[in-house]
Amino acid sequence: MSPLRKCCQAYRLFFICVALLSIGACQSHSYNETVYPFLINDEQIDTSKPKRLIISHENFGAPSKSYLQAYERKIDAVVEETLKKNNYTIINNSDYRKFWREAKRKHGSPYNASTSQVNATAFQLVVRQTLNKLKEANIADAIIFTDLVEQPVVFQGNNNHLAKWHGVSRRPGVKGSGAVSTEFDWSQSVPAASLRIIIYDIDGKLLFKSIGGLEVTRYIDTRKVSGRFARRDKLFTKSSNIYEGVALALHPFIVAEGYPQQ
Repeated sequence: MSPLRKCCQAYRLFFICVALLSIGACQSHSYNETVYPFLINDEQIDTSKPKRLIISHENFGAPSKSYLQAYERKIDAVVEETLKKNNYTIINNSDYRKFWREAKRKHGSPYNASTSQVNATAFQLVVRQTLNKLKEANIADAIIFTDLVEQPVVFQGNNNHLAKWHGVSRRPGVKGSGAVSTEFDWSQSVPAASLRIIIYDIDGKLLFKSIGGLEVTRYIDTRKVSGRFARRDKLFTKSSNIYEGVALALHPFIVAEGYPQQ
């Protein structure tokens, strides 16, 4: 096993263990044992010293669900704010978009919407050509992919129902004036949104990857007799949830205040 891999594994274990011990002591955050085992390439970060960053308009792979895409700019704005506060420069991505379009025309689209399939070869070629063009133009040091992804979660607990994923804990949202029926099926899974951060330097080397939980995209509709989960009318209305998810997704590329140090 390489020294870098051993180091990364040690960081993951330390981060998870300290998070477990800190749940009761730090009330400003609610990270828990579901925190994502991040990957950080400290050696390469020290070598490339990325300070000029571009936030990608494309996902790393398949696009986000259509109802999440409307919120991508809102989440990206918090990512940008966080990076700027930590002395990173965010470069306008107009040239990046241009280079990406040129690469797609040459190599084909990485994603086929009709089949919902990702062409991994085309994606790699598009990314490589785009990075080469950015390097030639000396525009940026690294690219950040900010993907909104989902995974199924379950609200657990007898009275205090909580869903836990990617370091966060969320209570169920409720719509309607009635109480949740005693017959409500709490064992059913619902989708929960997270922010996945992937950072590559201009030479195509992976610098960082992690995921931070944001919020459950469904609420309980008590207007039905037995109650059921329904898609939220509006997402990401609670700014504290967004900032918490972004902090988790960027940690420890940016060490968030209140989170365990390396």
